[in-house]
Amino acid sequence: MTAQGLRLERRIITAANFRPVQYWLGMTGWTMFFISPILPGWLIGRVFTELQQNGATPRSFVYLGALALAEIAIISMMVFAHPTYIKGVESSKALMRANAVEAQLASGGPRSGPRKTAVGDVLVRLRDDPQDVMFLLDNWTDMLGSLVYGVVAFWFLASIDLPAALAGAVPLLLTGWGNGLLANLARVFRVRAREASSAVSGFLAAGIEASLTVKVTGAHGSILRRLDRLNATRAKAAVGETVWNDVMWSINTTASDVFLGIALAVAARGALTAGEIAQFAAYLAGLIWLPMRLGMVFTGRRRAEVSAGRIEVLLPEALPGGEDPLVHHQPLPVLGGPRIAAPAAPPAIPLARLSVEGLTVASRGLFDVSLVVERGSITVVSGVVGSGKSSLLRAVIGLLDIDSGVVRWNGVLVEDRAAFFVPPRSAYVAQAPRLFAESLADNLRLGFDVSDRDLLDAIELAAFDSDVDALPAGLATMVGARGVRLSGGQAQRAAAARALARKPELLVLDDLTSALDVETELLLWSRLSAAGYTVLTASNRPAALARADAVITLSATHG
Repeated sequence: MTAQGLRLERRIITAANFRPVQYWLGMTGWTMFFISPILPGWLIGRVFTELQQNGATPRSFVYLGALALAEIAIISMMVFAHPTYIKGVESSKALMRANAVEAQLASGGPRSGPRKTAVGDVLVRLRDDPQDVMFLLDNWTDMLGSLVYGVVAFWFLASIDLPAALAGAVPLLLTGWGNGLLANLARVFRVRAREASSAVSGFLAAGIEASLTVKVTGAHGSILRRLDRLNATRAKAAVGETVWNDVMWSINTTASDVFLGIALAVAARGALTAGEIAQFAAYLAGLIWLPMRLGMVFTGRRRAEVSAGRIEVLLPEALPGGEDPLVHHQPLPVLGGPRIAAPAAPPAIPLARLSVEGLTVASRGLFDVSLVVERGSITVVSGVVGSGKSSLLRAVIGLLDIDSGVVRWNGVLVEDRAAFFVPPRSAYVAQAPRLFAESLADNLRLGFDVSDRDLLDAIELAAFDSDVDALPAGLATMVGARGVRLSGGQAQRAAAARALARKPELLVLDDLTSALDVETELLLWSRLSAAGYTVLTASNRPAALARADAVITLSATHG
């Protein structure tokens, strides 16, 4: 295997070393478990030899007692090894998931991963793929134990009857080699199964997100039919992979049984004692696992390659210092590690002027857009539906890749826009803001140390104060999943208050007032203007346009 080929094993070992004591103690236990049949096999031979030669002597009972103790020891070892191993492997899987989630949540910077994968698909990758990655090390452990067992068992068998030992071992090794040749098909089936599963989860997540649209348009029938088709594809792919695995397992088992029979037939040609025949049968029965586990290594590696690649899509290409973004170690409080400190906020840089020059996002119909936002002004981006208003805002603050153009803060080029445009420099409120199923206060603070005074000031600036006063438990009110207990306008102003709570230099609002009545909208713009906030907003609302210090109008085909 080439150095590049070994990269997968190296990164898996790095993940295993996240909790090395639990992982490697568990793995050692499993390795010993696969080697352990050597002793019972030898004792079985001694029992039958003693019974044949001398009858039921005290020595035969000693052998039987030793056999019982050996089995008890093996069981005891597994009672310890299995839960220890589970702790280790689950920690490694949790590490990979944490690294992927961190990359998806990071706003720019070297630890930020591409956000081009549908939410449902991301969840499938986080749930399933770490298991397949780590299971490769299980395959290697099983293979190592079976290989050590095979070498020792073959030495005993050869000492009893070399031709019979060869008749059993050589075909088994050829079977394992055949498994390696067929391993690439396992990769094909795994890719199909994972892609089909992701398609179902992604579409289901999108359908739930758009449940209101589905209801009001009466499109639930079409949604269900599409889901049925995707499920049928997933079922077909899953059945294909399962059948392939079962067929390979069945072929290996049948072939191994046949080779065992051939070896015993060859052994029967000579005058073997009852003990030798019993030992021969016991060891050959254990040897049949060798080709199957060799096949599992080949198949498991293809699966691990697919799964590692699926997780890598969520990660940056590399981390500072050359660390592997998939398996770099970090503290995980859920596993008893120290509490993760919140990343330090970037230093505040007072805004005098924001300038955008020649910004182009061809896929969104934006070409050569330029604009200037002065401190304390309200700049409105207007235009017909589809002209790219939201895309322009997202591109400016780094939530959307651009083809060309530059953004400057006080005349200084912003290199990494996503990392730069975060509080306290900038705050962004999406057109359809997301709220968590927590209290309103927790939603507004988002875990940051925001004082009660600053929180109340932000609520007032967002024209949300009278609504909060009317809520049954005020700031302690549980808003429900995605803020379902708030109206659309309340959710928008809650998101605005959340942004204002950290006192950003620049407030970027994507059609924030679309769900507000005119009086509330006028109050919001009046308060933001009086407080001297610098605002860049997308809107076609008359109240916003009337309050604007500058208006940028986009056409449907050109910025």
